[in-house]
Amino acid sequence: MRAFAVRSFGEAPVIQDLPIPAADGALLIRVNYASVNPVDYKLIDGLTPKSTFPFVVGVDFAGVVESAPAGERNFHPGDRIFGMARTHGAYAEYTAVAPGVKTEPLARIPDGVTAEQAAALPVAAITALGSLELLGVTAGQRLVVMGATGGVGGYAVQMARARGAHVFATVRGDADEARRLGAEEVYDTKAVDVIDTMHAAHPDGVDTVLDLVNGRDAIRRDAEILKPGGGLVSTIHVADEKWFAGRQITAYNIGPSSNPSETPQGLDRVAHMLAEGKITARISATVDLDGAGQILEKLRSGGLKGKAVIQV
Repeated sequence: MRAFAVRSFGEAPVIQDLPIPAADGALLIRVNYASVNPVDYKLIDGLTPKSTFPFVVGVDFAGVVESAPAGERNFHPGDRIFGMARTHGAYAEYTAVAPGVKTEPLARIPDGVTAEQAAALPVAAITALGSLELLGVTAGQRLVVMGATGGVGGYAVQMARARGAHVFATVRGDADEARRLGAEEVYDTKAVDVIDTMHAAHPDGVDTVLDLVNGRDAIRRDAEILKPGGGLVSTIHVADEKWFAGRQITAYNIGPSSNPSETPQGLDRVAHMLAEGKITARISATVDLDGAGQILEKLRSGGLKGKAVIQV
């Protein structure tokens, strides 16, 4: 099969021919589309000499079940499914996922959702959903999404608005996109100090912050706009939970092991949100497998807005 993969430690990923993954005890899936996420290049950067090679890039996929292990009751050959393939990767013509693995949830693609749209959901939409769940975002609350027009941020704004929350967005130059997604107030980091400006506009504070961009030092400034008893989620694991607790703020660092929505049920929820029109997939680019390297580098450099998918 053709795959975009790292053959050995120290090499760059390239298109190469690899064996179809062994599917003993796993579902063998013909991949139609894979989604491009920051975690993809972060996993490449984190490879060591002890990593398993070849390493097929990518996590998110949508495709069709080719074969299922004996006794499998949930999925059958011909089923349209989507999910996460952390073991065998997604930028390939085939992947394999063992049913029931916690970090590799799977779900059926509902009617009315294309494979291309489904591929754009797993990591980003599940991170957005899990963050809102941890924060307990409900109607009438004020939520700030820091980095509102990226993959996770775009889903979070739409999901929060669907819940009836008041969403304030921070962006870097693309304020119109944040408003289109549903943000009621938009603060451009290129134009203002967003913390000072937001504090002046809302001196009584906001209820929750989803911070997708700020590092270990900068994220502490979020406390200046949060009410006592408020909540904060960092998606890049830089929130000092003890420090924020001392300021009566509950902070979370969300990841695969701490995301309450990284489950088959979570995938099913976001897919049905898409089918019902509560969120959009925001696919800004679709490339074939030969374009995987170029689109991944565009994401790494910050030159990609919305979601990109690879048609395999």
